Amino acid sequence: MGAVIGGAPTWVYVLLAVLVALGIRRLRTREVPVVVALLPSAAFLIWSLFGARAFAAAAGTEVAVVTWLTGAAIGAASVFALPEPRGMVLPDGRVRQPGTPVPLILYVTVFVVRFACGAWGAIRPEHAVVATTIGVGVGAAMTGRLIAGVFRWRRSGAAVAI
Repeated sequence: MGAVIGGAPTWVYVLLAVLVALGIRRLRTREVPVVVALLPSAAFLIWSLFGARAFAAAAGTEVAVVTWLTGAAIGAASVFALPEPRGMVLPDGRVRQPGTPVPLILYVTVFVVRFACGAWGAIRPEHAVVATTIGVGVGAAMTGRLIAGVFRWRRSGAAVAI
């Protein structure tokens, strides 16, 4: 276990620190510009697409696309199964995000699962495709959840399409 943790590149721990910081910021209700509120969605989208692209090189484009789309659909559906307080678009264009521990829990969980899957695939190369499928699916699920959450933002009680 120590070799796996010690052998991970530095960027992995920088990513963990960023995810924890983003999650901690969501513990308190805050009002932020729309761009700031969209940062986690954009970050997870980029992270998951890079993972899917690398996976496509190993397992094929069709498998990677199906894995990513399935994960994203499950993540989007999870907004209803595990709801969190809805953001509100304010008249000045900012978003009020109610404080909740859900993002911190989910961000760290996705990181741990993806890290564990990466380690599993490295340690047991014969399981690399399965491990990567799980990692890509989980990353896509978080992306789908975040994007679906944006579409749940409301303005004066009505849903907002961004």
